[in-house]
Amino acid sequence: MVGRRKAFAQRSGPNRPAWVAAGIGLLLTTVAAFAIARWERRANWTEFEGVAATQLIEMQNGVNEYVGRLVTLRTLFESANEEVTRSEFEVFGSRLFEHHPGVLRVSWLPKVYRKERAEFEASAVSDGIPAYHFKSLSGGAVSVAPDNDFYYPILFSTEPKTSSVYGMDYATDPIRWATLERARDTDAVAVVPTRLFKHDNGGDHGVLAVVPVYVKGTSRATVADRRRNLTGFVIGMFDLGSLLTSVRTARAESAAVILTAFPPSPGGMEQAQPDYSSISSAPQVIQALMKEPHWSGTLRIGDANWQVKGMPAGGHLTARHDRAVIVLAAGWAVTIFLCVYLGMASRNSRELALANRRVLELAQTDILTALPNRAFFLEQLKQAGADQKQHLHGVFSVLMLDLDRFKNVNDSLGHAAGDALLRQVAVRLRSALRSDDVLARLGGDEFAIIQAAHHDQRVNSIDLASRISKLIAEPFDLPGHQVEIGTSIGIALAPEHGEDREQLLKKADLALYRSKSAGRNCFTVYDEAMSAELEARNTLEGDLRDAIARCHFEIHYQAYFDVESGRRRGAEALIRWRHPERGLIPPDQFIPLAEETGLIVALGEWIIRQACDDATLWPADTRVSVNLSPVQFKQAELFDVIVSALKKSGLPPERLEIEITESVLLERAAENLAFMERLSATGVSLALDDFGTGYSSLSCLTTFPFNKIKIDKSFMGNLSAHYKSSAIISSVVTLARGLDMSVTAEGVETVEQLEGLKTLGVNFAQGYLLGRPVTAAELDKQPVIFRPRRDAA
Repeated sequence: MVGRRKAFAQRSGPNRPAWVAAGIGLLLTTVAAFAIARWERRANWTEFEGVAATQLIEMQNGVNEYVGRLVTLRTLFESANEEVTRSEFEVFGSRLFEHHPGVLRVSWLPKVYRKERAEFEASAVSDGIPAYHFKSLSGGAVSVAPDNDFYYPILFSTEPKTSSVYGMDYATDPIRWATLERARDTDAVAVVPTRLFKHDNGGDHGVLAVVPVYVKGTSRATVADRRRNLTGFVIGMFDLGSLLTSVRTARAESAAVILTAFPPSPGGMEQAQPDYSSISSAPQVIQALMKEPHWSGTLRIGDANWQVKGMPAGGHLTARHDRAVIVLAAGWAVTIFLCVYLGMASRNSRELALANRRVLELAQTDILTALPNRAFFLEQLKQAGADQKQHLHGVFSVLMLDLDRFKNVNDSLGHAAGDALLRQVAVRLRSALRSDDVLARLGGDEFAIIQAAHHDQRVNSIDLASRISKLIAEPFDLPGHQVEIGTSIGIALAPEHGEDREQLLKKADLALYRSKSAGRNCFTVYDEAMSAELEARNTLEGDLRDAIARCHFEIHYQAYFDVESGRRRGAEALIRWRHPERGLIPPDQFIPLAEETGLIVALGEWIIRQACDDATLWPADTRVSVNLSPVQFKQAELFDVIVSALKKSGLPPERLEIEITESVLLERAAENLAFMERLSATGVSLALDDFGTGYSSLSCLTTFPFNKIKIDKSFMGNLSAHYKSSAIISSVVTLARGLDMSVTAEGVETVEQLEGLKTLGVNFAQGYLLGRPVTAAELDKQPVIFRPRRDAA
């Protein structure tokens, strides 16, 4: 036995190192191959995730552009001083979404009350929409909409006028109505997948995006404010598949990744059918996603999330084990090969990290101007606030900038010129800042600056704003044009005006609003009075809206008399607000606000109708005079409003006199002339009010068909003692006679003034001497012939 063992040891001894080496080599080779195979899978998967994430970011940016353009369409309604017409909507909407596949239609849904239904349907038919009527979508079928308290029908759309979508009332479809309510209450874009009642793209499903539109200048701070001030919705219907196909860039990485987007569903359950897949064989992709590992991400559209799943389509993103096979075959070269491979893998990881960093930079950069965008600015502002709290002496400023007259450049020269102008503005703003200041473009023509600490922050902020104003005021050279714009700036100081970013942004915005109200092209530093003024203005505006809805207004009439005979020839309608708490409010305290918010349109229409109704009870030779606001003059339906008031009241047109101030004649001369000639042709008289206090030339008397000149009361005070006033009035009377016009003098308060006017040849007089403004009932009690007794008190 011992001999046999010795013999085996002698035979195996020389091969033992080989076996050991072979065993160790085999073990190392196997371990190395296994490790490399695992590493390859991880590296490929990491690279795949990076490419998939990049593709998702590109898709998100593309979708955001579509949604941003839809939000831009809202500004057409909220920035307009007069009602947007169908043609304006169609032109603006078509240009905004030109060359943007995936947009099925863009529409305007106004809020229509039951009493307005017939008027809206008739208006749409007159606009060229055949057989237009409100349509119910209840029960999944289209039918004539029943009577409801309110409707949200499609009134304007980029669809042809013969399309069946016109009149569809979105309030009758539960899913769409819930989406409208969500958008209204959150003042945000609400999105939902929905069934199409009209589908020309081959499918019967689309994505509905809803943008709420509120009355211009109104508050939307609370849900109650938003519900009260809502005027309608801008909606976009998208084919998500076509939209995402157009957004994804055609690169090798795109073909190597299969992306599939699943729509949101109630209860959070995963949808079985996707809205989009990058390859045509969607069922096979769904089966593969259920069996194989996949990558997941979220595509946010408005307030809804689409789940995006991705998997490699093959090529370099698919895990392969070539290197592991080579290691197994190479044997003893495993160590060298492993070192080389790890070096290569490390380099790939570094490149991937750099690519991810670049993606993050793009997500925080405005592509047009190469400036940081809103997200980056808010993050920097948050950081600046945190630094300020940690360092008690740290201060900084926030400057909000809005370009003046930029819209004129966009409208007259096109969006390409506007983009070029924004890039030049960005260059000039950079030149005015230090390296530690932050400049960002918030969107549109809005910019913002975080100015780092100075020894005197207020003085330096004002100095910076002044330099920026001068820089932006210099002419800009665009291709083929030279344009001039300005900038309005609002300034808030930290910590003086607040410590967190919400406070600073709000107060800088208030200061910016003050700059715009002050005439633009200036800058304003926030003070506490601005918040009080805003609160008081919002309160007064809310009371005014409520007063219009509840008809808390009265018309007082101030008579005017024939100077020769002393007989009453007419009365001027003057509006008064009967406030339940503040009593009778004169017009100078609420008319400017009504003009700014557009409420003067509804209020002015009521004044015209009420004045015509009251005048029907007066003697046949007595006229009623009604003042028109410049805002009313821009109303397209003003002529129809006046004619309708005359028709309903039965008042002859010859007994209505419309008073127009000189400021109205300075704008839209051709349109104003056409309107006045049309009105004059009906028999309505036109009077030039406050003559001598405006800026219009005497040519307006020959250009526009006026029947009367009203001399402002400022000329009455020195009539008896100052020969210049008498000379001016005498000249006006001579001019009026030559043009076959009559003359009314306002502000007559003494018998001497009345006698002087009679001597100068003035036709009519009006003032406290002859009668104060009174209600219609009190006017009926006054004598129709004036007999002077004493001066007005």
